[in-house]
Amino acid sequence: MFRSTFFRRLFVPYLILICGAIAGVGAFAAVRMRSVYLSDRRQSLRDDLHLIAELLKDDLSAGRLPAVAQRIKDLGQSLSCRITVVAGDGTVLADNWADPGTMENHARRPEILGAIRKGEESSTRRSGTVRSDLFYLASHHSLSSGQEYYLRMAVLVKDLDREVHVLYGGLAVAGVIAMAIAAAIGFHFARRQSTPIVELTDVAQAVARGDLQRRSDTSQRGELGALARATNTMAESLNQLLSQAEEGKAELLAMLASMSDGIIATDNQQRIRVANEAAGVLLGFQAAQAIGRPLWQVVRIDLIIKTADRVLQTGEACTDHTGPIAGRHLEVRIRRFPQQGQPHGLVLVAHDVTESVRYQELRKEFVANVSHELRTPLSVISGFIETLADGAMHDPQKGPEYLATIQRHARQLTNLVNDLLAISRLEGRPDLPHRASVDLGAAARKIADLLLPAAQAKSQTLTVEGAPASQVVGEADYLERAISNLVDNAIKYTPEGGRIEVFVKTVAESVVLEVVDNGIGIPAEDLPRVFERFYRVDRSRSREMGGTGLGLSIVKHVAQVHGGSVELNSTPGKGSTFRLILPASPRLDG
Repeated sequence: MFRSTFFRRLFVPYLILICGAIAGVGAFAAVRMRSVYLSDRRQSLRDDLHLIAELLKDDLSAGRLPAVAQRIKDLGQSLSCRITVVAGDGTVLADNWADPGTMENHARRPEILGAIRKGEESSTRRSGTVRSDLFYLASHHSLSSGQEYYLRMAVLVKDLDREVHVLYGGLAVAGVIAMAIAAAIGFHFARRQSTPIVELTDVAQAVARGDLQRRSDTSQRGELGALARATNTMAESLNQLLSQAEEGKAELLAMLASMSDGIIATDNQQRIRVANEAAGVLLGFQAAQAIGRPLWQVVRIDLIIKTADRVLQTGEACTDHTGPIAGRHLEVRIRRFPQQGQPHGLVLVAHDVTESVRYQELRKEFVANVSHELRTPLSVISGFIETLADGAMHDPQKGPEYLATIQRHARQLTNLVNDLLAISRLEGRPDLPHRASVDLGAAARKIADLLLPAAQAKSQTLTVEGAPASQVVGEADYLERAISNLVDNAIKYTPEGGRIEVFVKTVAESVVLEVVDNGIGIPAEDLPRVFERFYRVDRSRSREMGGTGLGLSIVKHVAQVHGGSVELNSTPGKGSTFRLILPASPRLDG
């Protein structure tokens, strides 16, 4: 049976397909099993952590470190894992695998850093203390006295891998058995199907030679019977198929005409045989007049002409980007047809990627801005931490100053991340799912009360005048944040003894909130860009005041998601007026 070419072509791909599918499913199952096992192991460690925290709570509160050390030693032996208690400053208080007195400060360990940020974190890395790869899980805890500490558990990675390999072994055995069964089924199936197919092949070859009187045996059931009947009707259908081919060609031309991508087909002399209207628009020529003309006469883009010559000679498909052409950026794909043998011509597809290029530029600009904003505070924090580590921590004057600087820049990073998240949420919400009627005047007075101490610290006057009916429909949190950003900016950029006034009024069908100050003002050339992300009129001054460069951008996004807008009038040296315009709330039915 293996001598039959058709049998081999039927059986071998079937076997490869089934074995490949089994292998793929097995690989997926292995990955999934490992993931489930590690997830269960992590949950088990998490439960143990909470239990151990409860057991150690009394001893830690009383400061009985020897008792803590003995207890985690007993617990670690029973649980077959490493347990470490770390103080809030990173000092190791107890460890059942090593002497805490010889261990480094753990404040910068990845799992501890993650627990600081999120309350719990895991990591897999090599331990410098025990010289082995460990899987760590750390969590943050607080005592009743307010003292903070971190509890960490770890298990050897080789122990985890040993258990996972046992699961892999069982899965491999099941996969081999399944492949053997599939091979037996495939052999039986291929043998049953090959004999009638060989007979049908003889009939089809006779019809292909023009013997339309030859007929197939239609007694077979299923697909083979259908194939036999199809072979018998082939001769009668030839004329109809030729007509349908012509109709198909017309449909293809209609489809090409309706496509937004430009399509050009040429012969092996690069004379244009087909060109749709989109190709003419994108590449700058009249499609109807291009048929029969050489490509180089119609398309006057040197890169495309050179690429077409190279593809025709080498047979290798090529993709180029060109532009701008009439304000458009194009992705042009050129390939020879057929791919093998003597070339019959070329197919050129031009795709408008202007929007993609624009988004890429915006993304690069955004990444550059974020990187720039993060670089300075991170550099300052890193530098001062190194200085403190070198001994400045014990300096009674410099130590607190450096810590205050680190705290200020860390707060700046936090504000930056919070503002980025706020903009991301606003951009991802074209509508507001939790809308309600909001009194903009009351919101303005609430923000003024919160920011009044900051204004008083600079001897500034902060007043609010609100209209009695200033209702808008929206989310109060977003609206209050926008108002807060505007008032906070006015306080920051108004000199001591200055004046900030907030007005809320109803104009036609809108509610307008104005924040007016007599501060330093904004130059005219900067007015169009102040609402852009990270744009600052005075970068050094803004950073000194803790600004992220995103406050006004958030105001603009809040206005947009509420169906409103924001305006700015400013004169350098005289002050600025920011105007938030929102649609007034319609009367609510009872």
